[in-house]
Amino acid sequence: MFKKRLFILGFVLVIILLVGCEADPPEEPVEEPIDEPEYGMGHVDGPLNVDGSSDGYPLDPLEEAGAVIHLAHDDEYIYVHLEAEVEGWVSTGFNESGVGMDGANMVIGYFSGEEMPAFRDDVGSGRTHSEAGVTEVEAFHLARADGVTVMEFSYPVSFSAEVDYNVEEIIPGEIYSLIIAMHDSSDDIDTTHSVRGMTDFQVQP
Repeated sequence: MFKKRLFILGFVLVIILLVGCEADPPEEPVEEPIDEPEYGMGHVDGPLNVDGSSDGYPLDPLEEAGAVIHLAHDDEYIYVHLEAEVEGWVSTGFNESGVGMDGANMVIGYFSGEEMPAFRDDVGSGRTHSEAGVTEVEAFHLARADGVTVMEFSYPVSFSAEVDYNVEEIIPGEIYSLIIAMHDSSDDIDTTHSVRGMTDFQVQP
């Protein structure tokens, strides 16, 4: 009788173990959604004053390479406001997402030999840049005080056809790369940047 009970108990234990060890069906792999950048260039209903103030820019700024950058557009012009703790030239550029500096439309702000605010339009080439030969900057502001340089400018949303920029125009809803390059202490724009960064942004309709 005892052996019979022992056999039944052993049989039940084996059944329990078999049921407990039954493998769960494999879970279907879940594809993580690719995060698109939030809107970084906001839309405004009318022109912004290019006076060095970030007032009027509708979205939070982008922060990259130690610079704080506000972006906006009014369907006709782009507005860029950059502030950074440097005492040299500063620049921003627009390019296709993921391409880097090559073919980017760069606007470089610097102080000339007479300590006068100046700018130059350049086109990126590899890790360097060269003068584009044309400019369509509508309004420009550059100031420096207490080790902080502020640059602000406006530029048409459609870039000059005379220059082989990768981006021909900034289109609402699309994603672009913003490139930042600066020098800590030199206003010689032929001096290689000491700080550089890049971040993607989306244009608000």
